[in-house]
Amino acid sequence: MAKKYTRKEILDRLRREVAGGKPILMFGAGIGLTAKSAELGGADLIAVYSTAISRMRGLPTLLAFLPYSDANEDVRRMAREILPAVKEAPCIVGIGAHDPTLDLGKFISEMVEMGFSGITNEPFAGIYGPEFAAQLESAGIGFSKEAELIRTAHASDIFTVAWAFTPQEAAKMAEAGADVVGALVGVTAGGLTGVKKALSLEEAAEAAQAMSSAAKKVNPDVLVLTHGGPFKDPETAEYSLVHTDAVGYAAGSSGERMPTEKAVSEVTRRYKAIKMEKTK
Repeated sequence: MAKKYTRKEILDRLRREVAGGKPILMFGAGIGLTAKSAELGGADLIAVYSTAISRMRGLPTLLAFLPYSDANEDVRRMAREILPAVKEAPCIVGIGAHDPTLDLGKFISEMVEMGFSGITNEPFAGIYGPEFAAQLESAGIGFSKEAELIRTAHASDIFTVAWAFTPQEAAKMAEAGADVVGALVGVTAGGLTGVKKALSLEEAAEAAQAMSSAAKKVNPDVLVLTHGGPFKDPETAEYSLVHTDAVGYAAGSSGERMPTEKAVSEVTRRYKAIKMEKTK
C-alpha cells in the first residue's frame, strides 16, 4: 500500500530533487500497472484522477469532461486499484470540487484516510474554454470551487498541486496556498486519441512561463510543472523546462497512454513476424 507523507516531507523530497539538478516528475496513472511501473522508473509523485480512466480505455481523455459519470466516485474506485500497487512514491488524488453536494473537507479526509498524501483539482473548469468556464463560474460551480479545494486542503496542511490554464488562475492558486502549480497548455497532442492540433513549442513555453511568473509573483517558493499541448514526450518536456523557469513536468497521456500504444503495437507486430519454418 502507498506510503503516506506529510506536506513538509513531500516538499522536502521535491526540493532535494531540484537542488540536485533533477526535474520533478508527476506521473498520472489510470491503472495500477502503470503506477507501479512509473514508481520503478523514479516518478516523484503518482497522481490518480478520473480523466485517466478514459484514456486507458482507449477513449479520448476529453470524454471524462462530459457528464457520463461521477468523477469523485470514479477516483474512489481507482484508489482501491492503484494505491496497493505503489510502495514509496507519494500519491496525489484528483478531486472534482464543483459538485455542490460534496462536503470538501469530509471528502479530502476520506481520501487521506484511504492513503493519499496530497490533492489536486481535477476535473478542471478551464478545459471548457473561457466562455463556458465563465458560465460555470457565474453558476457557482466554476474555477472558484477549485481554488476553494486547494485552500481547504492547505488549511489542513495537506500537500497540494493546483492546475491552471491562465496566469490569472495560476495567481489565484498561489494565493490559495498551492505548493505546486501545474501550467496547463491544453490537452496533450499525439497518439491514437490525443488532440490533432496544439500550440507550437514556442507558444506553449510562453504560455507556461506567463503562468509561472504570475504564480511566483504571489509566492516565490511555489514549484511549477508544465503539462499538455505539444509537451508530449521527454524531448518536448525538456524544451518546456529549458525555456521556462518551471522545475518539473507532469506526465499524463505522454507517460501512460502513448507509451502503451507504441509498446503494445510494436510487440504485436513482432509476434506476427515470427517465422513458421520448422527445423528439420
